[in-house]
Amino acid sequence: MATRLLLIRHAAIDRDMGLLLVGATDVSASQKGLDDLQRLAPVLAGFNPESWLCSPLLRARQSMARLGEFCQTAQTAVVDERLREIDFGRWEMKSFAEIAAVDRELIPGWTEYTDFAFPDGEPVALFCARLASVLADLQVAVHREIAVVSHGGVIRTLICLALGLPPKHYLLFDVKPGSLAVLDLHPEGAVLAGLNL
Repeated sequence: MATRLLLIRHAAIDRDMGLLLVGATDVSASQKGLDDLQRLAPVLAGFNPESWLCSPLLRARQSMARLGEFCQTAQTAVVDERLREIDFGRWEMKSFAEIAAVDRELIPGWTEYTDFAFPDGEPVALFCARLASVLADLQVAVHREIAVVSHGGVIRTLICLALGLPPKHYLLFDVKPGSLAVLDLHPEGAVLAGLNL
């Protein structure tokens, strides 16, 4: 029997931070982003998540609270530390131009991804390992439909891991803020059934 994952990216953050690497920094969602989550109400009405998981970071918890206003089961969400975004280390809250100005020699290593460690931050291999443990737990969960409120990098990486793609291909999936991705986990493999719903 399949497990359906409803992967919801948190509401948008302030537009001023949109071009920055925002990972472990605990910024809040913007009011507009939280208001925009209302558009998910009719989409989520077509599903029946039996349980909810949430990243511990503020922007995800704020999004979960807003979703709880129109989805009753969201009010029972469990915070899972493993669902936090990657720690970009000294690249946190920096633009690509700022990173290139000080760490240009490190950028090619970033494209290889899984062997990369962000300077003073989290090694990508550890990030992938913690998400693989989440995925393993979800595959054997007693609930058949589970909603997860988390971050773009987390959702992209979960999709790659579930589909058997190398995690370095995570940027192939453009996961918009405040959007839903549907991932069906079967014993034989996974199917990405929806993206940016």
